[in-house]
Amino acid sequence: MEPSNKLIKTLTLVAKIFFIWLLLQFFVQTLFTYKLGLDWNFRKLLWMRKEIIIVGLLGFLARYFWKKKNLKAFFEKFPLKNFVRVFIATIVVTFLISVFINHTGVGAWIMSVRYSMIGFLIFIIFFAITVLFFGAREINLVKRYSRIMKTLLVASLCRRGMLWLIPNLLKFAGYNQFNYEGGVGVAPPAVYYTQFDSGYVRNQFLFERPISRGFFLIAFWPLFFVLCFKNKPLRDKIWRWLLYGLAIMSTFSRAAWAVWLIQTIILVLFQFPRKYRRMALRWFLPLLVFFWVVTYFGQKQIITREFSNTGHFRLVVEALNKVAARPLRWQGAGSAWPASYQVTGITPYNPENQYLQIWIEYGLLWFIWRLYLYGYLHYIAYKSYEEEKNNDNKITKKRKLYGTIVFAFGVGILWLSIEGFVLHSFVDRMIVYPFMALFAIAYGLYMKEKNIHSNQYIKKT
Repeated sequence: MEPSNKLIKTLTLVAKIFFIWLLLQFFVQTLFTYKLGLDWNFRKLLWMRKEIIIVGLLGFLARYFWKKKNLKAFFEKFPLKNFVRVFIATIVVTFLISVFINHTGVGAWIMSVRYSMIGFLIFIIFFAITVLFFGAREINLVKRYSRIMKTLLVASLCRRGMLWLIPNLLKFAGYNQFNYEGGVGVAPPAVYYTQFDSGYVRNQFLFERPISRGFFLIAFWPLFFVLCFKNKPLRDKIWRWLLYGLAIMSTFSRAAWAVWLIQTIILVLFQFPRKYRRMALRWFLPLLVFFWVVTYFGQKQIITREFSNTGHFRLVVEALNKVAARPLRWQGAGSAWPASYQVTGITPYNPENQYLQIWIEYGLLWFIWRLYLYGYLHYIAYKSYEEEKNNDNKITKKRKLYGTIVFAFGVGILWLSIEGFVLHSFVDRMIVYPFMALFAIAYGLYMKEKNIHSNQYIKKT
């Protein structure tokens, strides 16, 4: 039985609300908390709105399979079987050991898993919804998000100018001009600087920190590249390339700068026909020179940032010592960033390395399982590229488009993975939640188009 148009439209609307809310999440949270001073219960409901949508969609799927009584048949042909099994095993084992052996507490475990695992749950939920209910027109969810980014790029540069000229203006939205570093329970800084309380103004736009803005730009640059850049006229290419480059530069995130340059080279080599690669790289060289000049003359503010460098090095060394002390046993859920800053009674600790954070919290076993989940996402993106790069006449235009988009998400998550060695790139909800949902929709449509005949069981169920 085919799903009704009303149901599909409702699910599409819920997805749109989910994506739009996440773009405004931190700004609205700051406004309602520190400017309007609303009571705790309302604020908590506001903060949890995105998680409410996730739980609601999970409940919807459970009800659907309960009524249809076809979960077993669906799961037998489900492309993510092993991914789901490892995910469930990880959740169950970490709960049992955290609560009953380490006596961490259910609240601390939930907070820790919320930061470390919910992105994978989002991928599973949106993939299942896509193969069950979505069709070709729902690729517009992905396309519209990339188009929205064009507006956001201009808006972010306008905000960067506003921060430079009138930083106190953001006090009307609940930000504090005299705070220099974000913290739990205090109004966020109106302005971040390259040297803690001085130097160049850094652009965080609607995000919590400049590095969060950098993560967002890195995650979605490949999608922007293939949908809003690759096949556009030369004038549009130059304009959009410069716009994105300025947005990256204005964060003054060294990791984002380096990763964006490498990302761009990879995308040009993999996405441009061979005869255009030399030309595309020639356009890229002036931008590379520009980055080098800015870095050279602003070395003290950009490269040798003592406050940042010292903190990074000290915390990573401390994390390595913690892992060496207990490489197999766990320190406990919530014992390292970011859950340690949210749970009462736990000493806040930031290892400045996402992989070390997972190892400290959950030991070697969960570290390996989570690497499998993370690696699987890289694998499916690479596999889609390998399949779509050939010129087989049986491959439809839609399948090539979907495969290209899946590949773009793969490049995005690859470089978020690289940044995870020096930062916590797969934690921020404004980045991870929409990224994983859109990735799942694209991969779900790709798999439906690829297996269009074998997927008839979906319609029957």
